[in-house]
Amino acid sequence: MRLFYRFFFLGAFLIFQVQQVRAQGTTTAAMNGVVQDQSGVPLPGATVIAVHTPTNTQYISNTNTEGRFNFQNMRVGGPYTVRTSYVGYQEQVVENINLSLGQNFRLDLTLSESTTTLGEVQVTAEQDKVINSDRTGAATNVSSEQLQALPTISRSLNDFTRLTPQASTSGQGISFAGQNNRFNNFSIDGTVNNDVFGLSASGTNGGQTGVQPISLDAIEAIQVVIAPFDVRQSGFTGGGVNAITRSGSNKFSGSAYYYWNNEKLVGKSPDEERTRLPDYTDYQVGLRVGGPIIKDKLFFFVNGEKTNRKQPLLFEPGTPSSNITVEEAERVAAAANRLGYDPGSFRSITDETKSDKLFARLDWNITNNHQFTLRHSYVYGENRDNSRSPNALRFSNNAEYFPSTTNSSVMQLRSQFGSEFANEFILGYTRVRDDRGIIGDPFPSVTLRLSGGRTISFGSEPFSVQNQLDQDVLTITDNFNIFKGKHTITLGTHNEFYKTFNLFIRQEFGAYEYNSIDAFEAIGTAAEEAPSAFFRNYSRTDKRQQGAEFSAYQLGFYAQDEYSALNNLKITLGLRLDIPTFNDNPAANEEFNQAFADRGLATDKTPGSQFMFSPRLGVNWDVFDDGNTQVRGGAGIFTGRVPFVWIANQYTNTGQMLGSLSLTPGNPILDEVRFVADPAAQPTATTFGLSDRTAEINITDPDFKFPQLFRANLAVDQRLPGDFIGTLEGIYSKNLNNIYYQNLNLEETGTLPGADNRPMFDRIQGNNFQDIIYLTNTDNGYAYSKPASCRSPTRLACPARWLIRIRGPRM
Repeated sequence: MRLFYRFFFLGAFLIFQVQQVRAQGTTTAAMNGVVQDQSGVPLPGATVIAVHTPTNTQYISNTNTEGRFNFQNMRVGGPYTVRTSYVGYQEQVVENINLSLGQNFRLDLTLSESTTTLGEVQVTAEQDKVINSDRTGAATNVSSEQLQALPTISRSLNDFTRLTPQASTSGQGISFAGQNNRFNNFSIDGTVNNDVFGLSASGTNGGQTGVQPISLDAIEAIQVVIAPFDVRQSGFTGGGVNAITRSGSNKFSGSAYYYWNNEKLVGKSPDEERTRLPDYTDYQVGLRVGGPIIKDKLFFFVNGEKTNRKQPLLFEPGTPSSNITVEEAERVAAAANRLGYDPGSFRSITDETKSDKLFARLDWNITNNHQFTLRHSYVYGENRDNSRSPNALRFSNNAEYFPSTTNSSVMQLRSQFGSEFANEFILGYTRVRDDRGIIGDPFPSVTLRLSGGRTISFGSEPFSVQNQLDQDVLTITDNFNIFKGKHTITLGTHNEFYKTFNLFIRQEFGAYEYNSIDAFEAIGTAAEEAPSAFFRNYSRTDKRQQGAEFSAYQLGFYAQDEYSALNNLKITLGLRLDIPTFNDNPAANEEFNQAFADRGLATDKTPGSQFMFSPRLGVNWDVFDDGNTQVRGGAGIFTGRVPFVWIANQYTNTGQMLGSLSLTPGNPILDEVRFVADPAAQPTATTFGLSDRTAEINITDPDFKFPQLFRANLAVDQRLPGDFIGTLEGIYSKNLNNIYYQNLNLEETGTLPGADNRPMFDRIQGNNFQDIIYLTNTDNGYAYSKPASCRSPTRLACPARWLIRIRGPRM
């Protein structure tokens, strides 16, 4: 144990001294155990060889003075065959071992002495994925076999991550343990693959287009962790989703698939008329193949997939389901045409989502001690999205057009140095380009508000006119393992570097509202009237497409000891340090900086580097040392990341970069506004003698900290009759640093009448600002859950939530 603390403090020293270029997930499995004779005496120097049968990848180790062996960074899956040899003893062979993602398989071997002839003893074994020494906190594993066998409607990862008892799919995205879905982390092959900017409801890159981040046929296994007390896993305060990809083997294998759905395979409308849905199509087609390039040495795997979904909009004008008449729609189209603009169709409109995916992977067994992996993933998604309702019509060219391209590359080197050391190095780079745009020719957005609460909209979609997001993420990870007696010591670092460009200027083409079709038809004539409202945001710089560009990084360092105190008792103790840092400062707004100098706030100040410590302790106890009753749990601190969209607002909304003009009913200046068809010639605040420095300000607390919570977990796993395992589990989470927003430009002006005397707020007068949105932290809020589940290790997992209670933040 002293050795661990020596390395621990050495690692802590290096943390503060090393300046080098965080939410990693596990990508491999491990194996450990003790080799002993029939009387229980350890056998030092015994040779243990584990062979991954499909690829003949070999892991070789000699037992230490306590008879222990350790294999790290092993391929997930199997089957494995383990051979043990020792002079004077019979060779033992254990077959059909399959390893799950993140599992540290315990395999204790007892050798019999050779009397007359040498022979071998064959054993078939497969460790349970639920009752095993590596489990401490709540986690769910989905193997390749389960991915193939379990039903999935959308063929998405969410169909499998929701198997986690602590998961909730109500609302957008998926929430784990009662936390915001933006506080999850999603990684593929140990590299960040979630939308770190935070706009996607699914939480994955390209998710705004509605496409999946990778083909399901390219996935080998999935792991969902809620409370992993392994400090190597971080980057979330909700849940961590780790996925690893398929690889080739010594046998050529592959598949071709085609999934198809249309209106004939779904039910009729639920009303009395029982009509069929309009024609639509939804299909996925793909191909995968893998095999050897050089037998036992070099393997390949490739996967390609295309998806396409076309879905018509309901509520077409002229049908009983719509309150908009054909005559009204035709009048609007004719008036728009007279102004030189084609608004598109108002009848049959179809939304479309499509994607192209390509994945390629190479695996190289350099030697028995070194394995190298290189892979690349390309995903192109495209979404054309419109909407309408019985009282709302949007012409087809008012739709949103959203293309997204993601390229992700990962290089991984796994090494074993004798029987005492192992190392895993991962280098990953992800490039995301989201370029939301318009359909049709550029034109101001127009909304006609008609009687009965009806609306007709056309022109360029107002939130898509200037909208672009570029993200570049570099990931560097290294885990170094030291095996000393009953201790497995890990020293590691995980670092993420972000570069972001965000362009978002809503209504930059101008947004007009009229209270009748007649008012719009009068445009360009002597009877033209002012609109009922006008809105525009625009760049105040000489660059019309003025976006915010910034970079940041998060360094992570950690040290950990996995201590096998007894054969049936494992204790994991670790400490992690995360250091988030922003490299760039936004523009200075001197008027604001002077007004809030007494509070230490300024538009050109971002949060400084924060040292965020995460100590963790985990325990696993096989109560009777027979694999039937397991008590596990732990406690620790988890550090996540903040969605960068919340920070990016400060770079854009300083009051220096963007101007705005908002004219609503009752504003006398509105009478001076007339419709301008040219998007590049729209009025600004200065057009009417107003100051365009009156703007929304976004500001961040200089001491702002990334999300962090304390989480404790206690569980009992019990083997039941009929090859089932029952689990009772309790999880408690307490916020240490959560997100808290305030509007600093509001003041209490009184109370509402009623029993609760609810306070009323209004704008503070006498300054040149609109809303002042202040991002800071709070420690209020906690959550707990008490799920019970029952599953079978030899059947498809089917966790059942018997009891869950969750309480959220109390502000």
